[in-house]
Amino acid sequence: MGLELNKADAVPFWIRAWALLSSIVVTWDFGYCLLRPYSMEGGSLNFLWKPYNLYAQIDYFYGLPALDSHDGFTGAQALMNVIETVLNLLYLHLLKKKNVSVGQANLVGFSAALMTLSKTALYWLVELFSGYQHIGHNSMKNLIFLWIIPNGLWIIVPGAIVYSLGKDLMSRLNANENKIK
Repeated sequence: MGLELNKADAVPFWIRAWALLSSIVVTWDFGYCLLRPYSMEGGSLNFLWKPYNLYAQIDYFYGLPALDSHDGFTGAQALMNVIETVLNLLYLHLLKKKNVSVGQANLVGFSAALMTLSKTALYWLVELFSGYQHIGHNSMKNLIFLWIIPNGLWIIVPGAIVYSLGKDLMSRLNANENKIK
């Protein structure tokens, strides 16, 4: 009787931790975005999202300027956040299922991370191509510490996950291809 490795143990802990923790944060975020104006300062549900009162002043996508102008990007990206969260939670679930291989689960995890990375890159690119319409009013200090660093995390970590799981998937595909030859 050898020790049977749990499939989840084949995936680095930091990837599994990110999938869980980011799902919690992203759920809080899409809740704020989809429940505006109730979630905003002065709204009946704002007590759940007090830190967003500051962030709405840093990033106008989250504040009154986008809401008042009926800018649909915030709501659209929030719906994408719902899908991203479902994929992350599905990934964690699949890692525990006996009839699903690590490779199959990793394809879902890879897809979720690639979605996060792409969505965040789009978020940054919208700023670049709009002349920093939503964040250009900030001081450099606020921009760095309250926008670039926190949002940069959503590029760096998913990028590392895409690399790690992509490498794993390519290895599995190459091994499978060699079996067929």
